[in-house]
Amino acid sequence: MYQYKLDFINNDLISELENMGLDIIEDSFEGSTTFDIYTYDNLDNLLKKYGITFLKKSVENSGWEHYWKKFLKPSVLVEGISCYYDENDKISTAKSIKLIPALAFGTGTHPTTKLAARLTKDVTPGKSFLDVGCGSGILTILAVLCGASGWYAFDNDKMAVFNAKNNMEINNIFSNYLWCGDISSLRTGFYADIVCANIISSVLLKINTKLLECAKSCIILSGIQTEEMEAFKSMFDFSGFFIENEIHENGWGALRLCR
Repeated sequence: MYQYKLDFINNDLISELENMGLDIIEDSFEGSTTFDIYTYDNLDNLLKKYGITFLKKSVENSGWEHYWKKFLKPSVLVEGISCYYDENDKISTAKSIKLIPALAFGTGTHPTTKLAARLTKDVTPGKSFLDVGCGSGILTILAVLCGASGWYAFDNDKMAVFNAKNNMEINNIFSNYLWCGDISSLRTGFYADIVCANIISSVLLKINTKLLECAKSCIILSGIQTEEMEAFKSMFDFSGFFIENEIHENGWGALRLCR
């Protein structure tokens, strides 16, 4: 097995890696951000195609998926709500979310997750919530803690759904509305008050129409790089929605659209 360590990654490469079924592990726990990819495939030519420099080494296929967990630290996801992984490291906040570290996206440390959380917190009470590409389930758990009246969550990665289910259960959240599938798995006529999608911008554009169809009052979009925000807004079809809030953090941006 190879470990590829990158200092930079772009949306096109992310899309290709996702199509190959490969996970990207972002390590931002030691003062700088790097991206790790573990694979049996040789990615040299793919990375060179995008002009991305990398370090490559062979690693033993034994416990590599657990190595990065030790770097995870508790953090404040949004004001009043923290995330933690070990009871001994729990931060004192009004509410908290316990997570089981896994390769599913959403540890609570990435700016896109924090941005989505900020835009979710104050509009969710009393509303139904749909988490598109739920990853670890962190945003669904947040929505429930903030008073969502009901929730739905899905991801096209079986391991992500498995991790989300475990995370929901340890946070005492139980429901049948978690499933493995893509946006096409939503039945015709399905609606939720709040639809949240924390995914890369290219995918947000692809599922644009479906997001509009299933959102009653708000759509939360995160995963958009700040440098591409204006281009994204020019390509996204708002159709009856307007940008009610736009926020940025560490080179990433998020939008909350309302009717």
